[in-house]
Amino acid sequence: MEMENIDLTEKIRAIVGPLTKRPETLLIRRLDKEEMLTQREQHYLVVCDDEDLGRVIGRHGINSNAIRTLVNVVARKYKKSAYLTFESFGQNED
Repeated sequence: MEMENIDLTEKIRAIVGPLTKRPETLLIRRLDKEEMLTQREQHYLVVCDDEDLGRVIGRHGINSNAIRTLVNVVARKYKKSAYLTFESFGQNED
């Protein structure tokens, strides 16, 4: 059975954007390869400014867990599950 390809990027942006001071710098990218686009699992990377990362994740991960729950409520409508990873732009610098 072929599953349809849905993209939750804009829905994630609508949820995470208001939590950031500079939503225009928010980057959301789907990490799945072309051949994996119709699979049940979808993986997304959410990248924001260093100062916004704490706000997005929240104390003890409360905000990030809530974001994951909201996104998965939408994903389940399409019989999908979404996995989110949160990073900041400066996180990869040495």
